[in-house]
Amino acid sequence: MTAAQIIEEIKRLDPKDQAGIIRFAYQLDAERKLTGKELSSLAVRMTETDDPAEAATIRESIVRGFYGRQASNNA
Repeated sequence: MTAAQIIEEIKRLDPKDQAGIIRFAYQLDAERKLTGKELSSLAVRMTETDDPAEAATIRESIVRGFYGRQASNNA
């Protein structure tokens, strides 16, 4: 089954089941370590922004993406 097919199946679910899928996706994202390429891309974005709030958000994504979920639990 392809990602596109899975997405179409999710669209057919009732809102309660869709909410469960969304929670799962957020949890999966929070636990996943980023690749070197993804981390580098975030680092470039952080150096290019003039917005302190965006820089802070990107920095949090870098830390979470490097260490995984456990870093946010220890902070």
